[in-house]
Amino acid sequence: MLKNKKTAIIFSIFAMFLWGSAIPTIKTTYIELAVASTDTGLKILIAGIRFFMAGIITLIYFKIFNKDEVDKSQINWKFIIILGLIQTFIQYMCYYIGLSNTAGVKSSIIQSANSFIVVIISFFLLPGDKIDKRIIIALIMGTAGIIVTNMGKEAGDSPLRLTGEGLILVSTTINALCTVLVRKYGQGQNAYIMTGVQFLIGSTILIITGSILKEGSLIFTAKAAILLLYAAFISATAFSIWTIVLMNHSAGEFGIYKLFVPLFGSVLSVIILGETFTTNLAIGMILVLSGSLILNTKKKRA
Repeated sequence: MLKNKKTAIIFSIFAMFLWGSAIPTIKTTYIELAVASTDTGLKILIAGIRFFMAGIITLIYFKIFNKDEVDKSQINWKFIIILGLIQTFIQYMCYYIGLSNTAGVKSSIIQSANSFIVVIISFFLLPGDKIDKRIIIALIMGTAGIIVTNMGKEAGDSPLRLTGEGLILVSTTINALCTVLVRKYGQGQNAYIMTGVQFLIGSTILIITGSILKEGSLIFTAKAAILLLYAAFISATAFSIWTIVLMNHSAGEFGIYKLFVPLFGSVLSVIILGETFTTNLAIGMILVLSGSLILNTKKKRA
């Protein structure tokens, strides 16, 4: 179904919406569970629990939605293990620690660099992905939209910290790298198996690491359980969609849609956290959508 470009675009934007909602979800989870700002281990443990549940949900998706016969001998277990270590364990360990040490808006600004990094990495690793003026203009407009969206008091004036903004940048770079690697090495793989198993591998390491390093304990409430379950749903659904999209379309071209993550994150922060909707948000949204339009009206004339 996602081989059709228009359908892939719609599902990609939905996946970005889910990912965008992760920022207020994670921050609300920290508050609900009363996680101390210095308890790095507990943050890692929460990430592990989320992605372990996400792995299970993804494999349930496999049972329900998968219609392709899977040849177990063709499963690239080595690549899946690598994804589990890099994309789930390292990326989200950095992300969960970094997000707790910086403002959500600042995190969104840094995450908007993802599309640039995807295009650059694609240029070196994927022979078919080229950088042209159209892509450059689209990326500049989209990134400008995210920057405008996040301008203002909420962006904060504190200096860059390695444990905050620095780790978010590392996480964003890893995410961009894995986006390209899935496009390069994920061809022919079952998206549900590849996503679900890498979640289970990476989350197991996150849980072990978090359990060793944690200082406090998790006392679950009904609200916290719902937040974690929703976060798991975000990962299972968004990653499954995104993996299938990347198997069928250009990582460089579809990487622009990652710009919607910080945009949605900002809008949802207004709705969920009660922040004020500003003119900057409206202008930013117009710029991002315009950049996406430029990108996707490309080769109809070619």
